Amino acid sequence: MEDPLFRSNEQLVALIRASIDEADNMLQLWQQNQRFVKMMAVKFTCRAELDDLMQEGYIALCEAVRHYDPEKGVVFITYAAFWIRQGMQRYIENCGNVVRIPTHAREWMHKYKRMEAEYRKYYGTTPTDQVLCALLGISQEKLKSIRESIGMGQICSLNEPLGDEEGELTVEDSVGSGEELEGDIIGRLDYQGMKKQLWEAVDSLPGIQSDVIRCRFLDSKTLQEIGEKYNLSREVARSYQDKAMRELRKPSRSRKFRGYYEEYIAAASIHHIGLESFRRTWTSEVERDAIGIW
Repeated sequence: MEDPLFRSNEQLVALIRASIDEADNMLQLWQQNQRFVKMMAVKFTCRAELDDLMQEGYIALCEAVRHYDPEKGVVFITYAAFWIRQGMQRYIENCGNVVRIPTHAREWMHKYKRMEAEYRKYYGTTPTDQVLCALLGISQEKLKSIRESIGMGQICSLNEPLGDEEGELTVEDSVGSGEELEGDIIGRLDYQGMKKQLWEAVDSLPGIQSDVIRCRFLDSKTLQEIGEKYNLSREVARSYQDKAMRELRKPSRSRKFRGYYEEYIAAASIHHIGLESFRRTWTSEVERDAIGIW
């Protein structure tokens, strides 16, 4: 039986924003999400005390309440996660002045190191880039991005000099802000992840729908050209394309790759990144259409 006193995160946020029992409702919101905040904080405990991170998480949760817009269609906890992560990372950055490597990138760094070590142990030699890409299921560009992350992770401080001479440039002088670094790494890795999930969904489409989508968006063929290839009229070719796009937008197929978009938009609302920026960053037309953002 549902607890009549229970309120969803979104309901509590609405009450707090309306100045209705703010303290009590904020306390309930915190209690409902404390375990989630702790789960995020644990990832950073190698660089800060858990209690301090939890305090930053509470402050970030309050900020998320202030800025949350339910009209964006993002659930509150997804939106709040970016405020919480950002708050904890800024706390670490301000206290330790250490180069930040995002969790997503660190996971790939771990996979890369483990695979390289296992290969070296088994074969007695270092795997080539081609072998690593095949074993990890990644592109050369992604492999380069992972290695860049590893290089940044080996730097202890932004004040670390790049040379031995006095007055040399520091790491901080030579790279963008931690936020820019994180955005660049996450952007590249997230894009590859979304792309892989999306095209797996395309390949699972029934009949010739998969071929039509690949011809249309990978080979840049017109509907007329697709029709000629499959002995179809232009209108029938279009109907196959439309059916395929409707299939891709179904929750059963889109829930995996759409999550990348929702996370990006939640972050965008924090960093004031508009839809045009999203369009420039996530460039494939089929990727945008399948996600269904316009």
